Amino acid sequence: MKIRAAVLIGVVAATVTVTGNVLRVDEVLSGDLVRLGTFVARLTGIRTPGPEEPLEPEVFAFTKKEIEGRMVKLFTWTTDNTAAGIVYDDEGYPRVQINYGKDSTVSFNEVLLKKGYARVDPKYLPDELSYYLDLEKEARAKGLGIWK
Repeated sequence: MKIRAAVLIGVVAATVTVTGNVLRVDEVLSGDLVRLGTFVARLTGIRTPGPEEPLEPEVFAFTKKEIEGRMVKLFTWTTDNTAAGIVYDDEGYPRVQINYGKDSTVSFNEVLLKKGYARVDPKYLPDELSYYLDLEKEARAKGLGIWK
C-alpha cells in the first residue's frame, strides 16, 4: 500500500510515500516507542506521556498488552520512496503507524488518541492523518485519559 502525503520536516513541506510491512512487535519501550527486531520506531503524529508524567505507567501497560508479541502492519513515511528517505524525529526514531487486530485494520495510533492516552504531535503529523486532531479533540471533550 502506498499513499502520497505531505509532511512538515522542520519548516519545509516535503512529498512523502507510505509503505506497509508486516512485522512482530518484539518489545514495547514506552507508550509510543516499539522495537520490531532491530528496528526501533516511534508512532507518528502522536506523543504519549513520558517518564514521570501522569498516566505514563497506565499507557505503557496498555501498549504492552495490546501489541507486544503481536504481528502488526507497520507504515513508514518516506521523503523519496527509499529506505534512506524515512522520516525520523528529533531523537532519531523513524515515525510509523501501526495497524493491528483482525486483518490489521485497526490503527493503534488512533486507539491511543481515542482513549486519551496520547496527544497529537503536529511536527510529525502527515497531512492525510490530520483527522488525528479531531480524535484528540473528542477525547479531550469527553475528559478521557490525559484530559481528565
